[in-house]
Amino acid sequence: MSIFLIRHGQTNGNRDRIVQVPETPLSDIGQQQAIQLAASFKYIAIDAIICSDYLRTQQTAAPLKSVGQPTFSLQPLLRERDFGDLRGKAYNEIGADIFEDGYSPPNGESPQQFLTRVNLAWECILDTYQQTPGNLVVMTHGLVLRELIRQHLIVANSIKSLSDFQNTCITEVCGKDKKTVLRLCDANHLVQANVQGAAV
Repeated sequence: MSIFLIRHGQTNGNRDRIVQVPETPLSDIGQQQAIQLAASFKYIAIDAIICSDYLRTQQTAAPLKSVGQPTFSLQPLLRERDFGDLRGKAYNEIGADIFEDGYSPPNGESPQQFLTRVNLAWECILDTYQQTPGNLVVMTHGLVLRELIRQHLIVANSIKSLSDFQNTCITEVCGKDKKTVLRLCDANHLVQANVQGAAV
């Protein structure tokens, strides 16, 4: 059994490099990615899904909910980092590297506040997994995933990142020790779907 940590599908904000707001929806491409993601779980039973309560994560999880009959719950701890007054602004208009270590956005989460919340999110993930008889899917955001991997997981040198946190990438964590990464940022389901589509 495994814990699957997944980033949401593409939004226009991702495409246009805009700091996103909670109600940002998936783009048309993101909707298709969500379908391709669900198809990749055709032969993997999902027993439970916990999901950030932002719109883009809920829309990404929607096709997965039809794969079997998993329990589903929203978890605010899985939200993307709160960038406060920067939400809705293009990266190139901000005049600072908002992803730099130590950067605190105005009226948003400081690095320490964000890290504290991500640690609480991991505790929630582990608690949920303990109560789940099989595989658990965690639907969240890119920065949350980065910190979960950095702070709580073990990535062997032999495991390469397959997509560098591409939309709908999957990081699979061993359910036995709940630390070892089996797949890192795997977005092969998007490539395979595109290849199959081209062959039709």
